[in-house]
Amino acid sequence: MKKKANSNMRRLNVGMYEEESPMKKLHALAVLLFAMVMAFAVSGTALAGSQDFTLVNGTGQTIREIYLSPTSSSEWIYQDELGRKVLRPGQEIFLDFDPRDNVQYWDVKVVYEKGGEDYWICLDLFRIYSLTIRPGGASSIEMI
Repeated sequence: MKKKANSNMRRLNVGMYEEESPMKKLHALAVLLFAMVMAFAVSGTALAGSQDFTLVNGTGQTIREIYLSPTSSSEWIYQDELGRKVLRPGQEIFLDFDPRDNVQYWDVKVVYEKGGEDYWICLDLFRIYSLTIRPGGASSIEMI
């Protein structure tokens, strides 16, 4: 009489069956759970945009609006990042990007509270982690 292997059995390379112990199942489950947690942790890190950076207002003026766009684009993708707030001289803001915006070079535009605007173009945001903007498009950059 030929028997089917039950679900608690696994096939050995030599053609025999060995019943899995509950400890082996628990160990396998723990390994799988650990692998899933590590994959999630790594993907969580990957979810942060590579372009995230801190913008420091070194212009001496209050900034009313901040715009960001890939250098290759003719439109401002991120518009008015301050919303109803302003960025006073010496203040900073952390700008985080959507992970899907996997673009290296970006342009930044600021509009001042008293009128006027300045631009910083072709910024390598894969390497910049802090950007202190200065009047007239000058800047101090901290890179990784």
